[in-house]
Amino acid sequence: MNRFAQLAFTERVQDHQRAHGSDRAYRRVLDGPAEPDRLGRDEQEFIAERDSFYLATGSETG
Repeated sequence: MNRFAQLAFTERVQDHQRAHGSDRAYRRVLDGPAEPDRLGRDEQEFIAERDSFYLATGSETG
């Protein structure tokens, strides 16, 4: 989750977290190692069995 948080929690998102008191809960996620997360064997096997996928994203501006 660390890498996701580093990408998703922009400065504006972090400002919102601070304003609403949730920044402490997310801080430990942001403070983890900077190297990318790796897929484990289960995730690799799951993906290998698929013939398609869906990807959805959202940003702080919707």
